[in-house]
Amino acid sequence: MPSERTKQPTAVLTVLPDVNVLVSAQNANRAGRADTVSQRVLRYLTAGYVQSPPIQLVVSFKLIDTFREVLQRRGYDHDAIEMAAGALIGMMKNGPRALDPYLVFGGTPDPTVLDVEDGSVLAAAFAASANILVTDNLADFAVGDCEIYDTSVVRRQDGSKRQLSCQIHRRPNGQTLIVAHPADFAHWIERRFDMTPQSIKATFERQSKPKSTASKREK
Repeated sequence: MPSERTKQPTAVLTVLPDVNVLVSAQNANRAGRADTVSQRVLRYLTAGYVQSPPIQLVVSFKLIDTFREVLQRRGYDHDAIEMAAGALIGMMKNGPRALDPYLVFGGTPDPTVLDVEDGSVLAAAFAASANILVTDNLADFAVGDCEIYDTSVVRRQDGSKRQLSCQIHRRPNGQTLIVAHPADFAHWIERRFDMTPQSIKATFERQSKPKSTASKREK
């Protein structure tokens, strides 16, 4: 009889964190900070089976390579970089779906996304059948005919406010993907919000047209 650990849960929330989220968490760890938004996101992704619904982290081999490159440019030593990359791989393999990042290729970058790197991330999310892509880089994913919904307002360090939004992307084959900001994702986990397109449509107001979002990818 299989153990509780080896049983496949009936529903798994599969989440792909963008590089900017992963790097932000590493920077916070190195600075000795605790409980930042990015750190909370990684903590929930690490929990895996403990969450309800269970959460499966998914990353592609290309995303891990980009993660390594960004950390190297930011002055992390080789051992720290490999430890961080190895932790991601371990989290993914030990998750509810037991996925392997080196089997998530993602195919051709999504042509609707101007930035090739962003297009590759979107393609990898669909290839892995992810439910949610978590990124601070909202603006560059708000392309094509995706639906955009205003979600929450956060205050920046300088005191100014930022309107957050999420997106619902659809593929012709019926696949759907939610693109959400880390602050929204963490808040939704904490309040046990049902992270589905149906719940988003019922809860938030849809934008009549895309709004500009001041965010940049980690470089």
